[in-house]
Amino acid sequence: MKKTIFVFLFIISCSQIENDSSQLIEEQLSKVIPIELNIDSIKESQLPNFYEVILSDGSFFYVEKGGQYLVLGDIFKIKNEELVNLSREKNYSKAKDMLQKIDEKSLIKFSPKEIKYKVYVFTDVDCGFCRKFHNQISSYLDQGIQVNYLAFPRSGIDSDTYKKMSIAWCSLNRQEVLTGLKKDKDFEQIDCEDNPIKTHFELAKSIDIQGTPTIISQSGFTIPGYIEAKELIEYLK
Repeated sequence: MKKTIFVFLFIISCSQIENDSSQLIEEQLSKVIPIELNIDSIKESQLPNFYEVILSDGSFFYVEKGGQYLVLGDIFKIKNEELVNLSREKNYSKAKDMLQKIDEKSLIKFSPKEIKYKVYVFTDVDCGFCRKFHNQISSYLDQGIQVNYLAFPRSGIDSDTYKKMSIAWCSLNRQEVLTGLKKDKDFEQIDCEDNPIKTHFELAKSIDIQGTPTIISQSGFTIPGYIEAKELIEYLK
């Protein structure tokens, strides 16, 4: 009976310490983070004596339990004589979770005859490297890679690029129009009620995507920027 009471009190004590630390961290951060951002969660991290803080824009960092020290950047752990990037693992997890939120019908897909791998590519029709990637779409398909495009107009959802990309995503011939836009072809302006671009844009922001193209594998592995098919396939194997 005494042992049961001790364990119960220990659990309460640990819980109280964690709550106190979280409250202290939140109070400290409220003094320095931008007013437009909110704290989504504060929880213990793999880094001893540090808590992981996730903000409303999807960004995250680590704060010492006393709320005085903040670590922004990659955290590495030495494991079996190797360096394991804990921050990158976290980003993989975030990206993989993000992929679960995508409506498959909102994607513009280019598929090979036999699908061996799938990648999700945030693209912008006015981005030079996005155009370079798309000009070589056949080389990715030849490797058995299905390319699933999401829209990320870098200049924002009130931009001319957004309007142009809406033509593709609201078209009955999405592949043809997207390809044409990346070759500066003119199309009649259209929009639609189920335009997914704003949702795609918000999904990209939730995992801190800044530029295009950004390529994400099914496992959440993320490649920021253009990469040739023969190199991409090595990451996907």
